Amino acid sequence: MNARSNKLLEQCGIFSGIICALFLLLSLFIVLARNSWENGLRAAVENVLPAPEYFVGRKIPVDKKSNDAICFELSHNVDGQIPSAQKMALVMRVTTYYGPLPAVFSYEDGRAHFEGMAYLKSSVRDEFAESKSDRQMAFWLSSAEKIFEDAVQSVSKF
Repeated sequence: MNARSNKLLEQCGIFSGIICALFLLLSLFIVLARNSWENGLRAAVENVLPAPEYFVGRKIPVDKKSNDAICFELSHNVDGQIPSAQKMALVMRVTTYYGPLPAVFSYEDGRAHFEGMAYLKSSVRDEFAESKSDRQMAFWLSSAEKIFEDAVQSVSKF
């Protein structure tokens, strides 16, 4: 090897090392931000549902194809005690005229129910709930029920 090829090999190695270091740094940020993201979505569910009535529990694993949704255990809170009957809550990104918004659904007795939109002020949320299309809502509910069914199967495996 001559001096020129040694210098090119050294430069290529330095460049590759910098790229690998940046990749590892970005991966670290993603891992550290995951808990913050889940806690924010958990707070969104708590804001939409009546706060003293429900307790938002652990995250339930769902099918990897549903990247736009996250499912949580939801317990009905009666006088500070959580009975054994469990429900589920789902935060799913839905497309609206205003862009993608996080919708909150609950699941009880084998049916999905639309609870509201997260991160919207109460007056805007009420207007949105009144103006929703029946066809659009039926599509969202059927999508939510499929995700809930996957979550029920994953919970029953454990």
